[in-house]
Amino acid sequence: MIITKAGDGYQFVTQPDHATLSGRLAAHWGNDEFDQPAPHSAVCLAAEHHDHGWRSYDLRPHIDDDGTPRNFTNVPGEEWVEFYTYGIEAVAEVDAYAGLLTSMHATGLRRGGYGARPSIPDLSDGPPYESFVADQEQFQRDLLADLQDGRYSSYTDPDEQEFLSRLHETGDAEEANSTPEESRLWTNYLLLQTFDVLSLYFCGASELGRTEVGPVPTPTADGRLSLTVEPIGPSTVEVEPSPFDTAPLTLSVTTRTVPKMDADEKETEIVAAYYGAEQRQTEFTLY
Repeated sequence: MIITKAGDGYQFVTQPDHATLSGRLAAHWGNDEFDQPAPHSAVCLAAEHHDHGWRSYDLRPHIDDDGTPRNFTNVPGEEWVEFYTYGIEAVAEVDAYAGLLTSMHATGLRRGGYGARPSIPDLSDGPPYESFVADQEQFQRDLLADLQDGRYSSYTDPDEQEFLSRLHETGDAEEANSTPEESRLWTNYLLLQTFDVLSLYFCGASELGRTEVGPVPTPTADGRLSLTVEPIGPSTVEVEPSPFDTAPLTLSVTTRTVPKMDADEKETEIVAAYYGAEQRQTEFTLY
């Protein structure tokens, strides 16, 4: 759950609903200045289901020891590993390239985003994440090799395999390759991070503020830039430069708001309040 304070209560957004918003951002990405994701359907699938494993966990709110609802950043490591492993496998069964990107997203969450998201701490050198990262990175190399002879062969050449191996070895794209923007796999990983961060921005703030999102891949010579997101009205932002295929672009996410409860309330009572709360489609407009 993505949980934010909302007046005297809490607003809840499930991780799968946040991911659905990520998928809509992916589907509308691309114009004269920004290339569409490619392979398009696989990247959009990864964006929309990169948090598929959270579905069972997010069926109900969980409560921390202090009596407050547990935000997605506080999930116990063993449970996190279990449901991410399941979610990655589920996506890979539908589309192997999407599964590859979903696995890279998950391991990146425990390796500082491979240098692209330095605000995320690197937790890959201890349990339970060490074995998870090692297993998933082997899974990624196996998937990439298996994709060589199929419809994704143009996205899985030996240079991409070498880049992925070096990325795993170094944990940083810049160290893995002096020109990582030349890797389509790295471009798609950065796009997935962009969709994720933009969606989290909308889902995880009671009041939208100015922010920058990047690095964002571009077809220009320098290869990457940051997007500036500036509020210009209630639930309305201007994105500069705009990467979307239409403006304004109106999207929504499902939210529930639950009144604040006493710290000694039982988890069952908070779950009952959550399911008794009205589901709202909270809209955002992007220019």
